[in-house]
Amino acid sequence: MKNVATKKATKPTAKSAVKLSAKSAVQNKKTASKPLTTKASPAKVSSKPVPKTASKAMAKPVAAKSASAASGAQFKPNDMSRTHYKTKILCTFGPAIASEEKVEQLLRVGATAFRLNMSHGSQEVHKSSIAIIRAVEKKLGIHIPIIADVQGPKIRVGDLEGAGVSLINGETVKFADEAVWKKLKQPKDVIPVRYPTFGRDIKPGSTVLFDDGLLKVKALSSDGQIVSAIVENGGLLKSRKGINLPDVRVSQPSLTEKDKKDLIFAIQNDCDYLALSFVRTAQDVITTREFMKKHGGDMWIIAKIEKPEAITNIETIVDVSDAVMVARGDMGVEIPAAEVPIVQKRIITLCNNQAKPVITATQMLESMIQNPRPTRAEASDVSNAVFDGTDVVMLSAETSVGAFPVETVEYMRTICAEAEKEMNRSAEMQVRRAEAALDIKLPDDRSDAIAGAVGTIIREMSVDAIAAVTATGKIVRYMASRKFSIPVFSVTSDLAISRKVSLLWGVHAIQIPESKSTDEAIESVKEALVKRGYLPKDATVVISVGRPIHLRSRTNMLSIESL
Repeated sequence: MKNVATKKATKPTAKSAVKLSAKSAVQNKKTASKPLTTKASPAKVSSKPVPKTASKAMAKPVAAKSASAASGAQFKPNDMSRTHYKTKILCTFGPAIASEEKVEQLLRVGATAFRLNMSHGSQEVHKSSIAIIRAVEKKLGIHIPIIADVQGPKIRVGDLEGAGVSLINGETVKFADEAVWKKLKQPKDVIPVRYPTFGRDIKPGSTVLFDDGLLKVKALSSDGQIVSAIVENGGLLKSRKGINLPDVRVSQPSLTEKDKKDLIFAIQNDCDYLALSFVRTAQDVITTREFMKKHGGDMWIIAKIEKPEAITNIETIVDVSDAVMVARGDMGVEIPAAEVPIVQKRIITLCNNQAKPVITATQMLESMIQNPRPTRAEASDVSNAVFDGTDVVMLSAETSVGAFPVETVEYMRTICAEAEKEMNRSAEMQVRRAEAALDIKLPDDRSDAIAGAVGTIIREMSVDAIAAVTATGKIVRYMASRKFSIPVFSVTSDLAISRKVSLLWGVHAIQIPESKSTDEAIESVKEALVKRGYLPKDATVVISVGRPIHLRSRTNMLSIESL
């Protein structure tokens, strides 16, 4: 396994200048009001009426998008809109939560986003799921990111007769692509697999794993069509079980024909992220983005790291991706299980240092598919992912088909909140984290300096929150990567951006009407934070904004404001 390298910080000059200017800006310190508190569970329903706020899109939507995605006018902030979480929880949609009532329950106990597994279910089913999520989003006045997770070149066993085929240790078995197998009139001694180039890609000595690695054969020979192999770990091989090829260079494209259809569907139905399965190189992400743009899409791309080849190329993959998922399922089959935690930590660190949101996925609370409470080991796993710096923790079968989806999310939120509390257990810890934020070296120098300056200000004076006015979400991403102990509010008039940034660590999205000037934007932010109940009067907020705002300038100034 290749080591995952991280980039070393090498920019003291810009940070030093920022640090000095920030110090001079806060010489006259004042006592700040009580900071916004993050709770382990959603706030109780408030009896206080919340004003209706109209908003409109800052940017014109692509033609493929519906009108509803371009306007935030439907959102009416209520008690849920003021619930603020740091580590985000991504829930996989499925039959167990396929109702507005269940989705609302999940959100109220701590869920923040939903994943559509395009490997299962028809597009009509997924369209119905999206409608449920968006209806609850409108009702609760919040922004819910939806991730379309495409299948990728998943290799599977074909349809077998009866219960399956028994693989016996030491015996020789034969495999062929299903099309070849049918052409040969379905010989009984050949097992069909769904992989067109199976006979060409498999070489003598190649390892072939079935059913999440439970069964294993070693290739002996291949004539380009039929592969002969010896069984090393036998058992019952069932129809349509997954196949992993840990030491084989898979020739199939990362984006299959099915994936292309699902990607177009995701664009047309206003999904916010595309999770790309079995990424191997940066080119896989680049090719997918080009296809997406060709069809009018602007989703943020999540590169799922599952293959050993992706681990080798991790730095270049992170560079071209909008986010990364540590997909421990297939990864744990293709590399030794003992290496998975190490790879997880290295990938999370790399993503934090490049301001790319990172998701930790697979088997986080697996036992809760059938049980009403997690194991101690699972609780430790979730907690350690938070300590590692993950932005998001993901649930798969636990919420899609599990018996206790609401309880699962509630437990996960409690575990995350306790871990976050430990991370911020003292003022000394918060100061150290603010200082560490100054040492991060991010690709965009200007955004890096602005985010670093915020870290200096937080270290030098009491601040209750950060508000970043943004048109693209980039500066918010840079803020989130530093894991500040105080809330980060993303302020924009663009609904699509509000949904995307809602997956970022510690970020809460607010929509306000488009402003004509920088001063107007700052006043609008202050008014929204107080009137909508996010912060009390007299709270201190650091506001970042681009000047002049009507030209959508990149963030270039900070203003320390008292509400």
